[in-house]
Formats: sequence, C-alpha cells, structure tokens
Amino acid sequence: MKHTDFFLRCLWFEGGDIPQTLTFTCLAQQWECFRVGIGSEETAARLAYGQEELARYRDSSLPRITGLSHRPGTAFLHQHFSFFSQEAPDCLLIEAVCQGGTLRETVPIVPYQSGNAYVFPLRGTFLVTDTYPSINSHRWCRNSEFAFDVGAFDDTLSQSTIGGTPVYAVCAGVVEETFDGLEDTGEDTDLEGVEARFGEHARIDGNHVLIRHLGDELSLYSHLEKGSVCVRPGERVEAGQLLGRVGSSGSSWLPHLHFHVMQEGIAGPRVPVVFQGLTTLLGEPCQLEDTVNLIRYMPEEER
Repeated sequence: MKHTDFFLRCLWFEGGDIPQTLTFTCLAQQWECFRVGIGSEETAARLAYGQEELARYRDSSLPRITGLSHRPGTAFLHQHFSFFSQEAPDCLLIEAVCQGGTLRETVPIVPYQSGNAYVFPLRGTFLVTDTYPSINSHRWCRNSEFAFDVGAFDDTLSQSTIGGTPVYAVCAGVVEETFDGLEDTGEDTDLEGVEARFGEHARIDGNHVLIRHLGDELSLYSHLEKGSVCVRPGERVEAGQLLGRVGSSGSSWLPHLHFHVMQEGIAGPRVPVVFQGLTTLLGEPCQLEDTVNLIRYMPEEER
C-alpha cells in the first residue's frame, strides 16, 4: 500500500460561479483510489471561512501564501488529503455543482524529489516541531509547506536553551540574500515599524540567510541572532559551513530556528527535504515524520 499525503491550498471560482457541493476524486491511471464529498452545509461554511481567511492576507503576502497574484472573491481553502491505496494517484478530479451546472477540473498530482543532498542545519540534540504533518500556518503557505522550527529546552521544558547555537549551511550553494541588525523580538518590539523600515521579509524572518542551490532550490534560515550572520551575498558556501547563530528576531517569540526550502524565489513553491544522517535519540533514522520530533545530528567526521 502507498501513502499519499498532499494539501489543496486554494480552489477559487470566477464569473459568479458559487459551488453548492464539491467532490474530490484521486485517480491513478483513470482508476479511482480515493474520493471525498463535501455537502452543501459544509461547502457553504468552507466558502465563508475562505472569504474570512483571504481578507486577513496582505496583498504582498498572497503569492507567498496562496501562489496567486490576485485576491479571489470566492475560494475554498485548505483541503487535506491523506490516504493509503494500491497505486499512487496521478491526478485530482474536482467537481463543483453550481446553480448553472457542474464544473470539472483535473489537476495533476506530481511528486517532487530534490536532487540535492542535504544535512541538518544544527549539530546536537533538538526538538523539531511544526513539521509537514502539522496542519498549521507553515503548511498553509505555498513556500513553507515543508518548513519546521527547531528548539531546545532545559529539563523543565520552560526555558529555551538554543539561543546562540551555531547554524550551518545544509548544502553547497551561493548566498542569495542576508539580513542582520534586528534585536531579538520582545514585548515592546514594533514589528510594523520593522516592516516599514526593512520590508515584510525582515518582519517575518528577522535576521536571516538565503542560499541558492542546484535545481533552483533555496534554503532559508530565519530568526538569527543579531550580529551573528557571517556570510555575504554572492559568497560560495559549502555544506556544513557556519552561517550565523540561533536567535529570536522577527516574528518569533522565543529563540528557535525556522528553516525551509523553496524553489525559484522567496514566494516560490515548497521543496520536501530528506536530511542525511538525521536520527532519533535511539539512533534510528528520522525524517521528521511526526508533529513533534526529538532528533540528534552530528556530522560523521565529528562523531
């Protein structure tokens, strides 16, 4: 049996079409392997949710979150698909029953596998949360669907201990962008003022490094400590090279590292990453398949 897990981020309707019911059918070589129907009450509720949710997004955030350059008037958001089947599906058939008839659209399901070899950006033992299985704000966004947050805490789990931890490049590449200069975020931090002065990217990610790798893949390291960024745009870096240190700058409420990989640009589509040599505390291979992961990573030459 094959496990399929994907996320339909935004389904929008134009020309006055408003769906009364929706049916999603996953097909493998034209054979049905999974189907979910959304009745009239739930469809109406989900459309109301879509209108409310989209109204919260800034115009500048729409491409990063939805992949759209416009704000649709009628939209169905955040449909999660997770199922087992004999064959992996290759397309999704969407059927929307509207007052004027039934609309049908077929969307290809194309798995993506990176050609790059990635290593974990930190060394030691850490708590990794908000991973792909978590249906949260990371996964809602087009560019950060495979993002995660890394932290470390004392024995009481009440005090963060990760601040100042070195952050390393996950793969060889060229530094695309850096930002450094923000203090760690506190109760008195004016994030709107940060955005007005430095832009939305700085408000969200704080001090950060962006590296371009082969295949037009970019890795992002966010919320770094002020004054710790030690690479510059245009610089060639190798896997395992020091980039900066963990902080809590930007949209961050305690020290942690936010990390994800995307394609094309800062608002481009997300990239799933498999880390080499990442293990659980028991030494078993770990690919961050749980919502909360206790992991350990140390390069082979340092073990």
